[in-house]
Amino acid sequence: MAFEFDLNKVKESLVNAGKEVESMAKDASAVAKIKIDIHNKEVFLEKQYALLGKAFYEAHKDEEVEEQVYFTSIKEAEVELAQLNADLLAAQGAVECPSCGSKQPQDKAFCADCGAALNKSEEL
Repeated sequence: MAFEFDLNKVKESLVNAGKEVESMAKDASAVAKIKIDIHNKEVFLEKQYALLGKAFYEAHKDEEVEEQVYFTSIKEAEVELAQLNADLLAAQGAVECPSCGSKQPQDKAFCADCGAALNKSEEL
C-alpha cells in the first residue's frame, strides 16, 4: 500500500506540474500576443507619421518654412532615388512608360499596358 500511496503522490505531482506548465504557457502566449500587438501599433504609428510628414512636405515644399532643412535632404534623396531607379531600369534593359509608369522592354515603341509611345526620340 505504501508504494501505491507514493505512486498517487507522483501522479498528483505530475498533474499539478502539467497544469502549472499549461498556465505558464498561456501566460507566455498572452505576453507574446501583447508584444506583437504593441509592435504592430508602433509600425502603424510610424506609417501614420510618415504619411503626415509627406502630406506636410507636399503642401509646403515650395514655401519657406522652419523645416526647410528636412525638405532639402528629401529633395536630394528624391533625385538620387530617381537616378537609381533609372540605373536599375537600364541595367534590366527596360524603360518606364511616361504615361502609366509601368516597366517595359527597351526595344518596344509602345507601352504594352496603355499603348503610349515609349521612345519619342525615334519618332520623325
